[in-house]
Amino acid sequence: MNQQNVKNGIRVVFIEPMGPNSNVFDRFMTIPMLGPLYLGTLAEQAGYEVSILNENILRRKVNNEELKEADILCVSCMTSTVERGKLIARNYKNIRESAHRESWCIIGGIHASMIPNDVINDFDQVFVGEAETKFLSLLAGEIRDKIVYGEMVKNLDDTPIPNFQLLRNWESMKSWPIMTSRGCPYDCTFCSVTAMFGQSYRVKSVERVIEELKSYDHSWFFFVDDHFVVKRKRTEKILDALESNKMDLRWSCQVRTELSKDKNLVSRLRDTGCRTFYVGFESINPKSLEEMNKRQTVEDISRSIRVFRKANINVHGMFMFGSDSDEKGIFENTSKFCKESRLSTVQYMIMTPLPGTVLYKQLEREGRLLHKKWEFYDAMHVVFQPKKLSAFELQQGMIDCYSDFYSYTNAFNDALNVFFKTLIVISKKLFKRAHLPSIMPPLTKMVGKQIVKNWILHNRAYMGYLKVMNKTVNG
Repeated sequence: MNQQNVKNGIRVVFIEPMGPNSNVFDRFMTIPMLGPLYLGTLAEQAGYEVSILNENILRRKVNNEELKEADILCVSCMTSTVERGKLIARNYKNIRESAHRESWCIIGGIHASMIPNDVINDFDQVFVGEAETKFLSLLAGEIRDKIVYGEMVKNLDDTPIPNFQLLRNWESMKSWPIMTSRGCPYDCTFCSVTAMFGQSYRVKSVERVIEELKSYDHSWFFFVDDHFVVKRKRTEKILDALESNKMDLRWSCQVRTELSKDKNLVSRLRDTGCRTFYVGFESINPKSLEEMNKRQTVEDISRSIRVFRKANINVHGMFMFGSDSDEKGIFENTSKFCKESRLSTVQYMIMTPLPGTVLYKQLEREGRLLHKKWEFYDAMHVVFQPKKLSAFELQQGMIDCYSDFYSYTNAFNDALNVFFKTLIVISKKLFKRAHLPSIMPPLTKMVGKQIVKNWILHNRAYMGYLKVMNKTVNG
């Protein structure tokens, strides 16, 4: 395919497959991966006809007609969605063959980047790593390698401002993802971020961040950076720019517990529109934190919750069960801690050995992986043999914690707190929107109860499998 073909109606379709019905938070915040949006925007600017189909945002699977019209199909997968991605690729090839049309199918994303040989038989080409610098050459047929190795983007300002209108059903998005950095200076054993993007912390300029925010006619954003406030001075410059441009935004971001040591910065984040901190607390077991190389203590966790809540910022706490030092009491203790800390929302996860991580290499080496059925590698299913728990105990413990937190009683108590806090704000004439309590936590608890029930129903067969595994281990 030469450059002239680019201008002759070549249709490039990007697909982000939906995963199994497993994540209880899918209904609350469904955001697309930014990879297809960056690459789709580059392709559109080069003259290709582009459409991006995200099955989670579509709330349906892609149909045969959509696959038939793709001259080039680009599939981006996480580990839990890769089996669906393989199926889409096979269907695409059969459909195009039946229509007597050529097919060309490319896969990228974190799973393909970590273990390209797992997907090589289902796709014409596999892209490993960051794709922006080589993607157009790939589309133009200038790169014929079966496995294509990308390069880290040195200057993130060179990436395009994503055109969300390429995304089918983009109007339904409630919160828009914005990426201002790549890489993470930390190296937790369970995390695949550093394996994909490295520990070098690369950033967009403040001017570029503001330009990107201004380009969207939207007021709700989620900064998808793995740690939004790694560099304090840069963060303050972004906040200064938000204030000087009088940008009335509401947004959320991911942070670490050490942010709570800087109360002034926390207050500024709130005053410029931050509503929720997503924090990877991971565990209240000190030994587990050490095993994860988390570089924080239980005291850090408790302090951060107090500071963030006092600043009137919602705290979404993320916890992980299944480290080698976790015992049966971890579930009850964690559940009690979350309720007593009055977290806004929580996300309980099973420690999952994602390909490319230190954890995956360790458990594979020790022969503790139960299987490699990738659709269950979603942080909601037990896929390895724990040390001090059975696989079934670990799975049931997570379910019990969810059921304990997401209850009508907790929702009602939260709603009362919101009501009384609102009265206080009104009485003190603090009418800044940043100081108004959010109704989302009680609503999330209310809806979350039913979602947890549905998850349990949907996963009965897997629970049965883990019971059988438990009997096998115990003889």
